[in-house]
Amino acid sequence: MFKKFLIALVAAVMVITSTCAAAKIEIIDAEENVVPEIGLLQNVTYAQYFTWPESRLQMDIFSPAVKGKVPAVIFAPGGWWVTGPKVAGTQICYQLAQAGFVAASIEYRTIVAANYIDIIGDVKAAVRYLRANADKFNIDKNKIAVMGMSAGGYLATMVGVTGGVEKFDFGDNLDQSSSVQAVVDIFGPTDLTKIAADYPKDMQKLYNSAGGATSLLVNGVTVYKGNKGGSILDTPETAKDSNPITYIDKKTPPFLIMHGNADKTISPSQSKLLHDALIKNGIDSTCYIINGADHYAAYFYQPKTFGIIVDFLNRVLR
Repeated sequence: MFKKFLIALVAAVMVITSTCAAAKIEIIDAEENVVPEIGLLQNVTYAQYFTWPESRLQMDIFSPAVKGKVPAVIFAPGGWWVTGPKVAGTQICYQLAQAGFVAASIEYRTIVAANYIDIIGDVKAAVRYLRANADKFNIDKNKIAVMGMSAGGYLATMVGVTGGVEKFDFGDNLDQSSSVQAVVDIFGPTDLTKIAADYPKDMQKLYNSAGGATSLLVNGVTVYKGNKGGSILDTPETAKDSNPITYIDKKTPPFLIMHGNADKTISPSQSKLLHDALIKNGIDSTCYIINGADHYAAYFYQPKTFGIIVDFLNRVLR
């Protein structure tokens, strides 16, 4: 009996000791506030200049809780211009806000009901909207960058090189400039006729077909707005008009270009085409090839690659 009592006593002591250890309270010093609190405004309408398929375009705005006005970055998501949900920019815009920028992830019209001029104009409308509301969102209106991935990278590039080109400016806030002070192009296409240049011939043929995304972007869907449709290869004038290299001049802002050398969706050589053209025209351009990276956004959220993006934006906009 005594032996059973002793065993029970030891077990009880162990339980009490374990409970006390679990209940231990520690006091630690507060860390310095180096990461700002982030505010989020969702579904902010920035354009209402058309009636179909939607009557408005919206953005989500991520803002750091810091004093004074800060630079802004507009993010255009990818999706072959068939889809471009602003939610796709949530992670990178949150990281940009943590780095001290106001960051806006935008939606834009797609090739179902718009062509390249319309969609580029949508992104420019977002630039003008933030300029017109710079005081409201604590933005330095003279320091706005545009950034995009994939199809969004193309749009960002076109916005960057077409400052002052009137046909891309329409809609609201036309008293504001749509010119930007920096561009970040992440695995975006450049010359749409060569988007698959690094891939097999059958893939190139598919990309350049009349039903390919690039052809629909440039020549439109035939059932809408009287578009003529057809392959981008059959319309060299519009192909040239949709090529950002056509518009590069001395007023083109600095560029940061990033592309994975394992990209199986958009030829890595597209980024080299753009970079070489910018350098040839005396424009500040830096191009990074990410070894082993495919056409996948997560590679560019990582500390090393994202750090390059922040360093570039700080250098150009601060």
